Amino acid sequence: MKAYLFTYSNLCPPLQAQAILNNTAAVTTWVQPFPNAAVVVSSLSARDLAAVLRGRLGETWFLITELNGGSVDGYLPGNLWQFINSAQIPWQPQISGTALEAG
Repeated sequence: MKAYLFTYSNLCPPLQAQAILNNTAAVTTWVQPFPNAAVVVSSLSARDLAAVLRGRLGETWFLITELNGGSVDGYLPGNLWQFINSAQIPWQPQISGTALEAG
């Protein structure tokens, strides 16, 4: 499994993007920490996942990029970093706590 950052243009309403991610067998799980962007877990390559999403998104611009621990950084909650870095730990929303830098 790999974690990807999936970003998409405003041509696709957020609820439509969420429905697509929920109803696509190529997507194992996902979480949407930002508007118009989600962290998506899939067993497919970026190219193959993009091909699946392209068929569902029509003319909407989007980008899929792999998130691997050695080349990604930012400011997110620790449990989201675990989700990104393992790509196998189920997403567990964090009720309270502080954001952590990549680690």
